[in-house]
Amino acid sequence: MTSLKLKIFLLISAALILPRSVHGHDGWIQLNPIVEKGQPVSIALMHGNHSNEHGSFRLAGKWDAQYTKLFVIDPSGKINDLTNTIVDLGEDPDKTGPKGPKGFHLAQFTPKTEGVYIVLARQERNLQQGDGPKLRTMRNARSAFVALGNPKVAEAQKTNGFERTFALNNLLEIIPVSNPFGTAEKSTLILQVLLNGKPAANRSVTVIGQMASAASAQDLKTDSQGRVHVTVGAPDTYLARVKFDEDIRQSSERTDKHSYEATYVFQVFNRS
Repeated sequence: MTSLKLKIFLLISAALILPRSVHGHDGWIQLNPIVEKGQPVSIALMHGNHSNEHGSFRLAGKWDAQYTKLFVIDPSGKINDLTNTIVDLGEDPDKTGPKGPKGFHLAQFTPKTEGVYIVLARQERNLQQGDGPKLRTMRNARSAFVALGNPKVAEAQKTNGFERTFALNNLLEIIPVSNPFGTAEKSTLILQVLLNGKPAANRSVTVIGQMASAASAQDLKTDSQGRVHVTVGAPDTYLARVKFDEDIRQSSERTDKHSYEATYVFQVFNRS
């Protein structure tokens, strides 16, 4: 394990505690993908049901801050832990008032150097009743932004480092293979699904546009390299998600379950 991987592992290991409940929704990150160096970037943790059935970005509650970790990895590889700076822009679920979503979480980060910054949000929880089977849920949301002195799309298209991986045990992630800052309308973006750092073949990936919602939804299958070729439509914010469960045999009397979830958000730009 590299020094970078070890640092991330130590930072997220504290999230392995028992939850009060398990939710079937997905979590993702939204931010401005091209920013000016030295200016603050808002990072929003969203939680909703934009799955195959719903095909939307509709919010449905919030991340559980008690089990959530948020990191920004700068171009040099330095890990910035923003977990303790997350602000809850909503209400507690048990508060009186209108039913439904109760806001989202927000953090802020100021990039000091030019280059690509990877943003990772991680939530990992265990649920077990007595000596029975254990359910382990692992959510990994990823996005990226590029900080530039001259923050233009044409300059962002020249950058690299967006494809950096952080392969840890039990980590499912979606990473871009082609430059996500160079994705224009009606072009193709290549994404790769990795599980424990290895390609995850024959997995279903759903891609959804925020504005077009269900009308833009695509259901794709990863190839032997864990890759999908996403042909995008109109300029919009797009979200890719993959989710699946695996049975983990512990003994002849007990089979645990691992539930994996990963999301990746990217922007599609106008053609210049």
